[in-house]
Amino acid sequence: MVLVSSTPRQKRIPPRRALAALAVTLLGAGTLAACGADGQAATDDGDRPQVVASTTVYADIAAQVAGDNATVESVISDPAADPHSYEASPADAAAVATADLVIYNGAGYDGFVDLALENADDVPVVRAADEFTRVTGGAVAGHDHGGEVHGGEEDEEPGHEHAAGENEHVWFSLPTVAAVAERVGEELAAIDAEHAEEYRANARAFADALGPLEAELEEIHDRGHFPYAQTERVGAHLFDAAHLTDLTPRGFLASVENDTDPSAADLAALLDLLAERRVAFLAFNTQTETSVTARVRDAAEEADLVVVDLTETLPEGTDYLGWISGIVDRVAGALADAAPVADVGH
Repeated sequence: MVLVSSTPRQKRIPPRRALAALAVTLLGAGTLAACGADGQAATDDGDRPQVVASTTVYADIAAQVAGDNATVESVISDPAADPHSYEASPADAAAVATADLVIYNGAGYDGFVDLALENADDVPVVRAADEFTRVTGGAVAGHDHGGEVHGGEEDEEPGHEHAAGENEHVWFSLPTVAAVAERVGEELAAIDAEHAEEYRANARAFADALGPLEAELEEIHDRGHFPYAQTERVGAHLFDAAHLTDLTPRGFLASVENDTDPSAADLAALLDLLAERRVAFLAFNTQTETSVTARVRDAAEEADLVVVDLTETLPEGTDYLGWISGIVDRVAGALADAAPVADVGH
């Protein structure tokens, strides 16, 4: 677990924090070291609100809102880790169960948080999937790589404009991220009334910083519908905001989501799509790379197509705003000289 910010203030330790200390004692020093950043155990930060997020994406959003008035930790700190399959340690579970506020994606994406909350008291939570539904009116289906539950629309034909469907990767939805920041601000204001206005102001500033990115996506939309391909629907909410047209064979995407190999026909269709440069760019999830998706990336590069790298946690040394800005800029650059296609899928 990585500590995002900490500057302790000496105040009374609240009951939940006392429970956390007891849980840590029972878990032992060895587990604590595994939970701390760079092999060091997390330190007691007094009575400041303790915020625990599932991934570095949500931890950074929370840290932007919290400022210096709260401590924020991310359960997953490895930039190469896949949250879908992450197994929480006992120390991770204790941190979630005894936090003052928990922030996570929901919809089964980071299910280890749900498991930890089952053994917790009434911990306040901000669930991004709920905020997505609130601000967009769309539903987010549960995701389970080992079963039948997935986000997406596997039976649709290629060319459907809006590829996100019920995609659970909602941190690529800028209105959702702004809503998460606002919700974090309100929850922290309720926990720490002394700094309530700071939290709310920080949340507004964070949302304002997303404005230019939303304007850039709208400019792309106004130019027409541009085609792209992707190895996984991880960034589809962002691409839908620009009204891009996904030409990836649906069967290929379904196979990736089900952790199975695509059919020879679906793979060939995608490779042909890239070789013939019928798309402006390839969106590539670097955290779930396989021999098949690596072959797809090679085909895109051989065709001299732009590859837009996506991740599910923040690359080391980056924050959310810088990371998402880089992705939007990369997409805009790929489309600078591209020609729009017919408006399909409506």
